Amino acid sequence: MKIHCLAASTMFALIMTASEARADYGWGGQCTYGSCGHASVADAFRAGYDANVTWPRIFIPPARQAVCQTYAAMIDNGWRRQNLLGDYHFKPNSNQLTEAGKLKVKWILSQAPTHRRGIFVERGIDESQTAARVAAVYDNASNMSPSVGAVEVNDTHLVAEGHPAGAVDHTFVGFRTHQPLPVLPASTGTGSGSGQ
Repeated sequence: MKIHCLAASTMFALIMTASEARADYGWGGQCTYGSCGHASVADAFRAGYDANVTWPRIFIPPARQAVCQTYAAMIDNGWRRQNLLGDYHFKPNSNQLTEAGKLKVKWILSQAPTHRRGIFVERGIDESQTAARVAAVYDNASNMSPSVGAVEVNDTHLVAEGHPAGAVDHTFVGFRTHQPLPVLPASTGTGSGSGQ
């Protein structure tokens, strides 16, 4: 261990001497690796030594931050998709909200977490259709309650994947009406467990 410390201190002394010699010969004492931010080779050596001594502690916070930022981006995108109003939430001719659209706006403004109450509107065919949709959402939200406050409505390039509410309702109603009754099958009269 003493040999390694002696070798390191000797190497540091040599680099310091070389750095001073470079400054004496008019090289300016600047790092030869480009814009490394160190005034001399000794400073670069010291910075490298400090990085090696503190490894891996100095790299843990940036790695954790990168993971947290990735999760934050996924969560933001999930809420943007959850609060998205698509084609099926607007009437085709007037771009006014349908009943399903009004219910979704009501849910967003009353049930979603307070910091996740931004409403996203799928862009229409042109700018005028998008502007009409955004205005319809603003009008509906402002008529809900004065306690709602300012509503954040943004248009987005995301496409709402869904089906018309009538088709979904027809599917569920059809499932319920055609569901067999929960009864036991009729007895055939032959008892297999009677020992015959």
